[in-house]
Amino acid sequence: MPACESGEGGWEGVFRGEGRLAMMITMTEPSNSINISAPGKIILFGEHAVIYGRTAVAGCIDLRTYVNLFTSADGRIYLSLPDLGVERTWLMKDVRKAVDKLYEGKSDDNAPPCLELVVPIARQICGTSEDQCGVQQLASLAFLYLLIGVARKRKDLLAVKVTVRFNLPSCVGLGSSGAYCVCIAAALLQVAEIIPSPTVTAANNASTWSPQHLETIRLWASAAESLIHGRASGLDATICTYGGVASYRHGCKIEQLENLPDLKVLLVNSKVERNTSRMVTLFPEVIDGIFNAIDAISRDAIKILGQPQHSKNRKTCSEDEHYSLQEWSMELYSDVNELCRINNQLLIALGVGHPKIDQICTTLARYGIHPKMTGAGGGGSLFAFLKPNTSQTVIDMITSEVHKLGYDLWQPKLGGSGVVLHSSIPEEFRLTNDAPHSPDKKTPSVAPSPKLSPRL
Repeated sequence: MPACESGEGGWEGVFRGEGRLAMMITMTEPSNSINISAPGKIILFGEHAVIYGRTAVAGCIDLRTYVNLFTSADGRIYLSLPDLGVERTWLMKDVRKAVDKLYEGKSDDNAPPCLELVVPIARQICGTSEDQCGVQQLASLAFLYLLIGVARKRKDLLAVKVTVRFNLPSCVGLGSSGAYCVCIAAALLQVAEIIPSPTVTAANNASTWSPQHLETIRLWASAAESLIHGRASGLDATICTYGGVASYRHGCKIEQLENLPDLKVLLVNSKVERNTSRMVTLFPEVIDGIFNAIDAISRDAIKILGQPQHSKNRKTCSEDEHYSLQEWSMELYSDVNELCRINNQLLIALGVGHPKIDQICTTLARYGIHPKMTGAGGGGSLFAFLKPNTSQTVIDMITSEVHKLGYDLWQPKLGGSGVVLHSSIPEEFRLTNDAPHSPDKKTPSVAPSPKLSPRL
């Protein structure tokens, strides 16, 4: 892997922290710095079936991925993913040569580039072969694919310096790859002026784009994500772009769910990593009846969650959210809890279960909670709706029991903002532990981390 040299502007150098390489950004960021984040997601209902044209319901969670990008005239492209042990550098002139080799003339539309044309060239620049499909290699490949695409439309694009931080674990079904592709796509599209600066106010002094420009981000991110997941449904990129809680069917417009109850969820990471493209390959022609049953569950869930709850204490969420919050009735909870149980059993029937998943389900069932796998299965994460008015004592008991079994548990906020531009550098980039690596020395190549650890 090429060494990462010190850059100008906001990168002081490279340092080692907790066994990982991390790129240090100064507290005074470059004037052309762009800071973008996108949320993770959980699929509430419909995974696997959505790939084959059925309905899914998903929502974003407030475990976000952050990207800092700025341009430089030094001709060197930097990509730093310290949480994945990735530090790469390339020459901008090689990207320009690739663009000249692939395309003649100027593209007049804002569509993402053709995968069949760009990916082989991106692999050549990246130095990876088709059989290298680790998350580190795929993240670099997706980045180069998007960079080549925007460089085609902006021939005078300067070299970019990109640092990515994750606040959610990878390879466990929480949309880390979708959030990554959305952030990179948004940052590159804006720096290339393919989309304008956002003007729609979001939470925490951030802003987001108009629906038209969000759709451009989604299209580019979906194309890049297909490099990582194989036959991807596009659901992850859609939820990470638009946020909120929504129903999705491939080829149809995403439908934001309105009048939602105040949904509270538990999220458990089984710590069993899985590969979505490999899981999907196992089931090219599964029984239609199972997919139809999952589709029916998704449609029932939409009806239940979207129906008005006649509560005297109706609450309204902040402006950046796409739906209103209402009290979570026991009757409604019982219905969706049962749908979760049935959906999880159908996923097990597809063969995507795991002994650790069974252990987590058994543990939570003692509290009357039926979790379900979210994402590809075969490990990964589970989520569960919490009963209305669940006491903190009970939550603490569940948390303690899950931790004793060796699993991670969170209570993320469900719904909220999708991709946003931050007005200032996020705390995730204000790294000060350890002295910076000398800018006069090259950093040795680093082998990919054998185990990806979340920064939570």
